Amino acid sequence: MTSSDTDAVSFDAIEKLHVIEWEHLDLKKFYPMALVTSWTVRTALYPMSVVKSRLQLQRQNEIYKGTFDAFKKIASKEGFTAFYRGFWITIPQLSVSFMYSNIYERIRGILSKEFGQNRSAAISAVSGGIASLGGQLIFVPTDLIAQHMMVYKNAESFSGGAKNLDVVNALKNDKLEGKLTLGLRVVRAVYKVDGLKGFYRGYISSIMLYAPSSMVFWSSYYHYLDIFKQVRVNVFQENLNDIKNLTVDQSLSGLLGGVTTAIFTNFFDVLRIRIQVHRTTYLETLQRLIKYEGFSVFSKGLVPRMINNGIYSLFIMFGYETAKKFCVLPEYENKVVW
Repeated sequence: MTSSDTDAVSFDAIEKLHVIEWEHLDLKKFYPMALVTSWTVRTALYPMSVVKSRLQLQRQNEIYKGTFDAFKKIASKEGFTAFYRGFWITIPQLSVSFMYSNIYERIRGILSKEFGQNRSAAISAVSGGIASLGGQLIFVPTDLIAQHMMVYKNAESFSGGAKNLDVVNALKNDKLEGKLTLGLRVVRAVYKVDGLKGFYRGYISSIMLYAPSSMVFWSSYYHYLDIFKQVRVNVFQENLNDIKNLTVDQSLSGLLGGVTTAIFTNFFDVLRIRIQVHRTTYLETLQRLIKYEGFSVFSKGLVPRMINNGIYSLFIMFGYETAKKFCVLPEYENKVVW
């Protein structure tokens, strides 16, 4: 196949199912497989989230010098269980993942029919951005509680100042240690200090993070996937309808998409977690970030976030796409590209 032939053929307008849509799936088979995949990956990578959160919350490098130093100090001073503090509180987010997937796939299917499948990157970016909005109703309160739990043992060092210790002090003075789990105590403390609205502190900043993150991920994912396809066609002279190892390309595209997303949205992640845990206003948070962190705000906690996002996206896309291929309806089985 010549380069002119390649240019004339859309990667999506081919006989095989390179992109499996919602309508191609047996959802009764797909949901359990996707659940197991998501649970496994989240469990394995949660320690990286703890390290990332602590690095982002500390002022400059007062507590940890970097990612490795954080892992070392947490393990030696608090033990292995510290890496999973707050994990169970985030379990409801699994249900959000299904809601996200459902909304994303359905919107993408509608837009693909309307605008054509040769615009996969743009369509997926828009679909992902829309799908992420509703999920914040669950993500924000569970993230907020988990973040307070992550820094519980040394909360004063991560609070951003003495005037931001209301939740910490409520925890210290509740006299419920040993009677209630830490998660329930944090819920009680947040409610006591801020009421119900306290659980949605930083809601707008979460939307500012997750909607663009979803858009960046899906657009970059399909961009990288197209690059891999171009390489296979132009370098390895593979036929578009006979491309091998598509799952490998999808997994690597997921990894690169995750890293790209981490780099471009790290500032919003720092802003979000500072607002939620330091309990400062948006303006005050920005002023403090500029004053104390400067340009380093763009790289604060970036390394563990890149590792977490990259590995998470690699295995999620591997599991997600593999599950989709196993769960296509019988009439599409011979069109699946592995």
